[in-house]
Order: sequence, then C-alpha cells, then structure tokens
Amino acid sequence: MRLSICSLLLVLMLPTGLASTVAAQDAPPKLILTETQIGAQPDGFGGERPVVRGEVFNHGTEAYRNISIAVEAYDGSDALIGEGFGFLVDACGTALLDYALMPGEVQGFSAPYEVFDSGVVANVRVRVAAEAVAADWPPQTEAPAAQMIARDEVVMLEWLDDETLLFGVGCDDAVFTELAWFRYDLPDHALSEIEHPDAAKVTAEMIERSDAAMVTQSGEQNPALFYGSRMTFPPGARRIVYQNDLHTIFSAEPDGSFKRLIHDKLHQHSLRGFIWARQEGVFLAYYFGSYGEPVHFFTADVEGRMLMGRLEELAPSLIVPGPVDDGLAAVVGWRRGDVSGYYLTYAFGGSELLFEAELPGNNYPAPIVAGDLVYVIRPIEGVATLQCFNRRTRELNTISALPLHLSPDARAWAWLSPGGEQLAVAMNGTEGGLWWVDGAGGCG
Repeated sequence: MRLSICSLLLVLMLPTGLASTVAAQDAPPKLILTETQIGAQPDGFGGERPVVRGEVFNHGTEAYRNISIAVEAYDGSDALIGEGFGFLVDACGTALLDYALMPGEVQGFSAPYEVFDSGVVANVRVRVAAEAVAADWPPQTEAPAAQMIARDEVVMLEWLDDETLLFGVGCDDAVFTELAWFRYDLPDHALSEIEHPDAAKVTAEMIERSDAAMVTQSGEQNPALFYGSRMTFPPGARRIVYQNDLHTIFSAEPDGSFKRLIHDKLHQHSLRGFIWARQEGVFLAYYFGSYGEPVHFFTADVEGRMLMGRLEELAPSLIVPGPVDDGLAAVVGWRRGDVSGYYLTYAFGGSELLFEAELPGNNYPAPIVAGDLVYVIRPIEGVATLQCFNRRTRELNTISALPLHLSPDARAWAWLSPGGEQLAVAMNGTEGGLWWVDGAGGCG
C-alpha cells in the first residue's frame, strides 16, 4: 500500500574534473545520501561515461520501495547540459529493482549520466524519488550458535587461527585487491579495517610477469584483464593461482615468475571461485553460469598437479563440491534415479553415497571435508541448517539453524577454522553478512 512519495535533491559541485564535494542538500530527514561521489564507468563503446555513486540511508520508520535516482548536469550559467538515471545496486553494480529499503538500512546506488551539450559541467544535481510503504521485515531465524560479525556483502575470508580471521567485502566476482578487508578477533570482539597482507605483492611488474593481463592472441597487455583473473594467494602455500583471458588456470611464484599451466580449454566455462582443501596448496576450482545450473569442477595443487582428472572427465555436481583433504576425492550432490543426496566421488572413477538428502542450489556453501567429518549447509523445512556427517560412524548430526535467507540472486560461503572448532558463514546480497558459528567441532 502506497503511503507517500518523497524526493530529495543533492547538488554536487565539480570544481576540478571528477572530484566532487556536496555543496547543498535539500532532503526530507528519512532518506539521507552519504558517500556520494562522481566517477566513471565503461560506456560499452570503448570509452567512459560519468556516473554518480553513493549510498542511501533510511533514517525513518517506514520502508521505501521503487527508489530511483535522476541526475542533471549544469554548466556555469545553470543551463542543463546532461542527464541520467539510476537505481539502488548491490556490490556488483546490479540494479535492485524489486527491493524495499528497510528502516535503518543503507544501500548503494549508481546513476550514470550523459553530457549531451558542449560546455563545462559546473555542478550535478541528484534527485531521489521513492514510495514510502509499511515496513515488512523478513522472517528471522533463531540461530543462537551464530554470532553476527558484519552486516555487509562478505565474499572472501581467511582464518589466521581459531580466534582471528580476515574477511573481504564487495562483489563476489572481484579480485581480492578490489575488496574492502577487515580483521576480526574473537576474544575482544575487535573489528578493524585493514589492507590485505598480500595486496602489496600485486604490482604492475608482477601482473605483467604472470601474463594475468595479457591478451593471448596479440601478446599485448590489457590491465582490465587482471580484474577477471581471480588471482589468489593460497593460505599457507607459496605459489599463486589465477586464470588468463582464455580461462586457462596457471600457478606462479608470488612475483609472477615460473608459471605452470594447470588446466586449459576452459574458455566456455565461467570460473566462480577456488576452494582450498585442508591440505596445504590443494584446491578445487568450480564453474557454473547461473543459479540452478550444474557445477563443473576439477582439483589440483599449486605445483601444477591435476588430482582427480580434467574437468570434462568429471560428472558435474548439483551443488558446489567440497574437496577432501588431499584433493583426490570430492563431496558432490547428485540425483541418481530416485536417490538424491551427497556422494563422495573419487579420482578417476568410483563413488559412494554418504547420505540421502534434498540438495540445496549452487548458491549454498560447498560441503567442508575435515578428515572423517563432512559439514553441509542445506535448507531443512525452509531453514538453512548446519549438519555434520561422520564418515566413520555413518551418523548425520544437526548442529544449528543458520540465519541465511538465500534468494536465487544471493550466494553463501563457509570456512572451517584451522582447529575445526569454529565455522564462519557469509552471504552476499541485500541480506548479506558474516556470522561466527561456535561448536562446529561437536560433530561426534
């Protein structure tokens, strides 16, 4: 039910190029623009177009839906010389068209515009329109074992020890240097913003040496290619792992030298991430296009050894697979005849059913294998639930419900601490966040 329509006007002065400051704001107190700046984005024709980015904060008691952002550019004589339009967006810049901004929430926006007349832009005015509606809060899940650490789109995480972790906030397709990184310490609940410890190693020389930004066909360097490389520094291992413009997977020394080809002929597949096994340097690379598609994968190590065979030789999974400690097997989700469940599939053939279950989508966390224990997160009666299967006793234990509300547009990840006692669970999207789950070691 529509209650009211509000709009606000923000004026951005551009004294020097794209640098901008907020000169004036005439807005109702319930919607507040913050972190507003003018930047640039590709225009689809090899050039760039200006864009206004920032955040909208709902300071009221009602929700706001159908939020739109109109942009007008003026010259020094206050003549209109440019216009544009935008919406609220997620961390990847995808428009949130059917979304209600709840009281107390903050969401980013992006509004590209075009300057259509000659002249120098002196100021840009941003007008936001929205419909105020009754706040309809999503259902909350009772999850006493899960402690919220952050209310952001958390997409990467690294454990330093059982009481300390680093996590990255941003787009799940971004290379790690493009994320905002934080450190969290459990004993004193200290949260601090940091630079990732490996970020300084990523230099122009290192990128060129690794060929992570090289156009294979011409041999020329295209710096934009690095941002699609998914370059990662493995926990505890020396060599880095990444893909090139043809999606070929390589490893290299931290300075980009001594490259080793791991897997090629992957150009038709979309790499969604690397999962690091409990054994140092062992990883699983997984691929899918969109929600609901089967997940292709392979396992290897940073020295360049393929462990389970090539991707095209392995039956795809209905879930994101989880590697065993040494990478010579993986837990997958299959539906064979009338049996749907979690299977353990081995290198070069052979598999066994671990337990029957309704499988989650490929947006749920991969199973985590730690010795004889297999941790899975799946919906049970509509509630995301953490369970643990003991391969030795063949027992399946339920540990805790989790506060994950996963739509097809959102993804979740999970990481087990080095000692196996703590679990970190993260989700992106508008309900994204990071939770610390205690008691994961009580599997039996």
